Amino acid sequence: SGTIHPLIPNMAFVGFVESVSNLHTSELRCRWMSGLLEGRFELPSVKAMMGHVAGEADAMRRTTRFYRRHCISTYSIHDSDGMCSDLGSATLRKANWIAELFAPYNNKDYKEQ
Repeated sequence: SGTIHPLIPNMAFVGFVESVSNLHTSELRCRWMSGLLEGRFELPSVKAMMGHVAGEADAMRRTTRFYRRHCISTYSIHDSDGMCSDLGSATLRKANWIAELFAPYNNKDYKEQ
């Protein structure tokens, strides 16, 4: 989720990677950190986290010419889905599948479930 560096597991970064396309992320990351500290889930191994980071960076390099530039991105949705999954929350947040496919996510979609 970009909150904990695999090589520094005792330090968290909340609010570090924010833009207009993922304003809800800081609150969700705080809830995720709370869940981690409460023992609701465990971090994967360092090797697994490093592999995940490398895979995400490779996917971004291959799929967008904006890899090193500012842009509105949908990568935060994938991270938010992962955090929701870790917390046991639904990753589908809209009332129906049409809204899930076409309506933008906002803060209300990430309310505690």
